Amino acid sequence: MNITDQLQLQNPWWTNPNYQPAEARLSKRELFSQLLHDTTNIKQMVSLTGMRRTGKSTLIRQIIASLLTNTPVTSIMYFSFDEPTVREEKDTLEKLITVYIQNILRKQIHEIDETCYIFLDEIQLVPYWQDILKRYYDLNWHLKFVLTGSSSLFLRTKSKESLAGRIFEKQLSPLSFVEYQILSPKGSFEDYLDFGGFPELLELNDLSKKREYLKYWIIGKILEVDLPNLGGIRLVADFERLFWSLLPNTGQIIRFPKLGTDLGIKRNTLFRYLSLLQGSLLINSVANIAGSFRSTSRTLRKLYPASSNFLALSPTESTRGAQAETYVAQTLINKFGAVNLYNKRGQEVDFVLPEQKLAIEVKYQNTIHKEDYKFLIQFAKEKNYQPLLVTKYPVVEPLPVPTVELSRLEKYIK
Repeated sequence: MNITDQLQLQNPWWTNPNYQPAEARLSKRELFSQLLHDTTNIKQMVSLTGMRRTGKSTLIRQIIASLLTNTPVTSIMYFSFDEPTVREEKDTLEKLITVYIQNILRKQIHEIDETCYIFLDEIQLVPYWQDILKRYYDLNWHLKFVLTGSSSLFLRTKSKESLAGRIFEKQLSPLSFVEYQILSPKGSFEDYLDFGGFPELLELNDLSKKREYLKYWIIGKILEVDLPNLGGIRLVADFERLFWSLLPNTGQIIRFPKLGTDLGIKRNTLFRYLSLLQGSLLINSVANIAGSFRSTSRTLRKLYPASSNFLALSPTESTRGAQAETYVAQTLINKFGAVNLYNKRGQEVDFVLPEQKLAIEVKYQNTIHKEDYKFLIQFAKEKNYQPLLVTKYPVVEPLPVPTVELSRLEKYIK
């Protein structure tokens, strides 16, 4: 099938002006409004990154459906590079854009004087894509490129410098609890912690199928396909062992020399692999801010999976506490970006946000005791931070520290 035929197949609205993507009928993610705004109101390229199966393609097609209501159909082009047959040739992307401009728009590039929206799905699979799009962007800013990729690596490596000032990134995370409640109104918070982070998981009823979906269709594809291709990893088995070894240690201080020794991975290789895991959006890193910049305590950190759902696959049985901490880490990172912890001489605060002057302790247990928040209050007073205790249940008796039930955290920090 040639480029023209592939384009016609993936853009049915060109031949049927009444066509609407089926995804338009689905519930919209919280990111939809911001992505639509950036698509239609800024000239720079927009990228949408995220793990596999978070719903990037669905969100893009919902944006297309919205545009179809008031945009000429030929001014919207969509193309997915997810199938190997469409990226066998090195110049596929170049041919694609040329055919679209000359055969569909029937113009030369300098003649385009109204916005044309070009959606390119899984663009990181195309070699040298950033150089090609940079050239077209510089030739005519009426070409509005909207890109998706299954990790953030394609922006954080060689493309970052070449596209500086020309692209803005949005990240689509697993479902928030608020989004989960819309899709599954009868689901509980604990159901969400177990298997509520990915839209397609909600359609599966069998627990073994849910675990299989997480292991093979999300984590497996990233570890065995995406990261080796993007990161040049040769010893895939070592890389996989590293990821699976982290799950049982969720919420615990990671001591990297011991971890490297246990896995037989050299120090530099270990840090490179961890950086790739974080870049793939599979894990989140929370660094310790205690001590001086050069002190050993500064190198301490905790690593959390990007979704509490992944803990269902841990080699050892995970606790609700680990799931709760993972959820808080992801929620805070989604909202504020970088998040830290404080750990010094055995005294610890789970999450510290210096810019927001906020210190958070998570206690997912039936009963709260004075010792559970004593150091939190002391730390907040010394640093002039606002303390917050995140609890399993609503706190009935007044405590000398603000509290919020875990399931209401998203609304509390909003």
